[in-house]
This record gives sequence, C-alpha cells and structure tokens, in this order.
Amino acid sequence: MPAPLEGITVLDFTRYQNGPHATVMLSDMGARVIKVEQPNEGDPGRWLGRQPDGFCGYFEALDRGKESITLDLRNEQAKEIVFQLVERVDVVTENFRRGVMDRLGIGYEALRERNPQIIYAMNSGFGPQGPLANLPSFDIVAQGISGAMAGMAGEDGVPTQLPWGLADQVGSMVFAYGIVTGIAARELHGVGQRIDVSQMGAMATLQTLSIVRYLHTGEQGARFRNPLFTAYEASDGRWLTIGVLTPKWWGGLCTALDRTDLITDERFAEPFARFEHRDELWSQFVSIFRTRPRDEWLRALEEHDVPCGPVYDYEELSAEQQFWDNDYLVELDHPLFEGHRTVGIPVAFSETQPRVQGPAPELGADNAAVLSELGYDADAIADLAANGVI
Repeated sequence: MPAPLEGITVLDFTRYQNGPHATVMLSDMGARVIKVEQPNEGDPGRWLGRQPDGFCGYFEALDRGKESITLDLRNEQAKEIVFQLVERVDVVTENFRRGVMDRLGIGYEALRERNPQIIYAMNSGFGPQGPLANLPSFDIVAQGISGAMAGMAGEDGVPTQLPWGLADQVGSMVFAYGIVTGIAARELHGVGQRIDVSQMGAMATLQTLSIVRYLHTGEQGARFRNPLFTAYEASDGRWLTIGVLTPKWWGGLCTALDRTDLITDERFAEPFARFEHRDELWSQFVSIFRTRPRDEWLRALEEHDVPCGPVYDYEELSAEQQFWDNDYLVELDHPLFEGHRTVGIPVAFSETQPRVQGPAPELGADNAAVLSELGYDADAIADLAANGVI
C-alpha cells in the first residue's frame, strides 16, 4: 500500500525551522518534497550547530527525505523553472518575510495563474493582517509577544525562554495541519487556495487553556506547584513523575506510598482541601519519595494503576525500548554516517503506513534529476550551472 500522501508533490521554499519541519512531516507521510535553495549558500539551517565531522543535527532533523535543487530566484531563467515546476506540483510552501515572494514575481497570484489548483502555504511571524503583518520574526519574538515567556517567568519575574525553538516547532505542526487540510479541501471541493499560518497564531493555540481562562476571569493564571502533578526525587537521586486527577488515583497513590492515612486526613481528603494545603502535601511527598529508589516507587505505583513514569535524559530515552518498538526512534541508512539514528514518525496507520524516506540531501543533489523531468538535457543543465541559475 502507498504511504498516506504518496502522489502529492511539494515545492518547498522554506528555511530554518518552522517551514522545514512542516514539510519533513509531509515527507514522512509519503509526499515528494523538492526543496529550493540558494546556489552555493543553501538553507542557513545547514550550518546551525554543524559538527567537526560535518554532521548538522538541525538540518538533518528538519530536511530528511527531501530532494534539493538550487535556484537563484533573482534570475529570470530560475523563475521560469519555478513556473514549470508549479504546473506539476500540488503544494508550494514558503516562510519568507511577507511580500518577498511577490517581489520576486513568484507569489501566490503569479503561481495560481500557472496552476489554479495550487495550494500556496505561507508561515509568517504575525499572520496576514494587522500592523505587524510585514515585520520580521524569529522564534524568540513569537515566544515573547504571545505571552509564553511571561507565563513561564519564575518568582523573580524574569521572562523564561522556552526550549526547542518552541514557537517554530509548534508553528510547523500547525503549518502541516493547514497544508493537509488544504489538500483535503481541494480533493473534496475542487479548489486550490492560499493558506496562512503564523508563529503568533500557533503560540496562541498552544496556550489555549491559559488564554481562555484569562479572557473570562482577567486572571493571568499564576504558576503554582501541584503536588499531584509533578516530579519527585527518589533516594537514588533519580526522578519520577506522577499525574493524579481522580479520587481513584488519589487512593491508589496513597496506598502505593503506604500512607493510607492521607486518604482520610481532613487536610487532603477532598480535591479542594488538597489544593488549599498543597504546600503541606508537597512537603510530605518530598520526604516520602526520598525513602526508596526510583524504580521501586515506579513498580509500586504501577501496581496500583497510578499514572507515573521516570524522568529520563536523552541517554536513558535512547535506551528505552518503548520508543523503538513504536518507531518513535528509528535507524536510518545514511551515506556519510554509519549507524545513523533519528526521531521517527509519531503516527501509525494500519494500511497506508508512512516511513522516514531518507537522510537530508546535499545542496543541489537533485538538480539534474528534477530538471531532466522538465525536459532539460545535460547540455542545458550545464549551461544553467555556468550562468549561475542553479
């Protein structure tokens, strides 16, 4: 059986993180992704965190399974190649500053003249409307303006930057969601269209619970420690988490800790009482969990069906069989790095199973193959290279 998006082709102009991760998600689902890069330079992400052996985890994670072609988009011949490709593809993606593609002559209006069914998807900083629409943005800017950094501030009030390029990463997932929905709409209703996604919108979606609460109550939702939904250190210095939300789990937790007296203690017997006395409960749990090793506690908690788990670092994560059994981590053949391992696909299908299609491409590795599909012969491709078009 084919992969879910097999037969879909994406012409990908995105760079850095929020666009490339969206298109790598499409690639994992079977789409053919043709990545367009500037000759000689390529996506700046190729160089972020590059190791002495040439390995770049940033680019490898965000651009695996794609094809790479180089086009100088300021060149008229390169634009004509773009038009030829657009006639053959389903989706065009870009995350330039708003207006860049229009100034290059290859924006949505120009491309849909060549292919009215095209899905043109843009990922910007602030969305298509409003006074900020044309401003540049990066992950840190979106984290700040969306309230996330203030919401994570500590007692000192210092805004806290969230890791992993969170606005970019969440933005990429919303971007992929928008693109796939656009594909479905075209198949159902016969229309191509422009799709706009932004880091700001994605971060608002991420914080839906806190923002909706504020809009109703006017309360910022100060952070507080929930002793039933947190991590504790065990006697061996390792940590574990618990997540207790129902009376059943509260009883199971107290039984697993051999503290059934807490079940009927008037300070903790009811949810509101536990919230009111949360600092006392936290103090007791800190002392209790420090009396036994982590794995003993996990066994006891699992015996009583209490949601719990270990706190892993990446070394422990990579040794956890559960990640490998579900293909959340996979081995991947790589022409340069033996024994290459990578993050897999978080969705499984019973019939149309996706797969990681391959490693990240070398810059311009697919110039000849893609251009030959458009009818260019070897001499014509050589001329394009000599003239700086590719």
